[in-house]
Amino acid sequence: MDRNPREVANPQRYHRGALGPVLERYLQGVQRHREGDYSMVALEELLAEAQQHDPAIGLHLFQTFTAQDRHVLAVSAGYCADVGESLRLWARYGRLASDMDTIDYVEDEAGAGVAVMIDAPGDLARFTVEHYFVMSLTVMREATGCRVLPSRVQFAHARPAHHARYVEAFGVPVEFGALDNRLCFATQDLALPLLGRHAGMLEIICQELDRRLGRQRQLSGWAGKLARNMRRALAEGRVPGLEEQAEALHQSARTLRRRLEEQGLSFRQLLDLVRGELEQHFELQGLATGEIATRLGYGDQDAYLHARRRWRESAS
Repeated sequence: MDRNPREVANPQRYHRGALGPVLERYLQGVQRHREGDYSMVALEELLAEAQQHDPAIGLHLFQTFTAQDRHVLAVSAGYCADVGESLRLWARYGRLASDMDTIDYVEDEAGAGVAVMIDAPGDLARFTVEHYFVMSLTVMREATGCRVLPSRVQFAHARPAHHARYVEAFGVPVEFGALDNRLCFATQDLALPLLGRHAGMLEIICQELDRRLGRQRQLSGWAGKLARNMRRALAEGRVPGLEEQAEALHQSARTLRRRLEEQGLSFRQLLDLVRGELEQHFELQGLATGEIATRLGYGDQDAYLHARRRWRESAS
């Protein structure tokens, strides 16, 4: 029985990071999507095509990731003191990578690990959690210099036809049809030190991640709905305006403005937050300043740089 809860799936959820672009690159560089964030629908379309080439793509895709493709959380984990701390970091900041994810740090008498729930339809949920677990194990092996083996790997989905591939990927027997998705490690392995551990660097990174997490929490409720529409408008080459956005949300401009004020935001402040969020993503992709300006809806680079100073000052 597939226990991934389909009924809670929300098509407006987004994945941030390189998962979408890497899937596109895997599909021989076909470009369909130019948003900073990939919606659930966009990922489903890419996954359906990728599975035609490799039914076990969730177990294999991370092999094609470059250093530049890795999410900031995967890079940050390398500065943790040990395996256990890196897992706690993932659970603490996982929501920064995707609106679809719920990640909890779990402990039992044998050790600890993460329990992961992906709020997405079955195939996408299976693919995503498989990818996450392979990524996590690969990063840990690189960071420790040891061939770490999990003490438990369990998936909520039913055993697939290609189930033999899972032992190849994880090195241990895998349980299917479980109550949830878990990747756990024995107590002694949780204490394995990481080769690149650096408390000072981790502290600086966590300060920035905490800031981003706080901003994400601010973008909830009506502000979150509007922010998603703003991202979509910018991806389509349009600068979002209050009137059109209110109409899209079936609100009057006055009502939408009031709802934002109740969350301590103006329309312009929210647009600045969205642009600042997308800017960071585009910078991580290595885009030139002029290209970032265009994608954020500015007519010229000077206007973008002036606006950037304004929103960075307001965030400080």
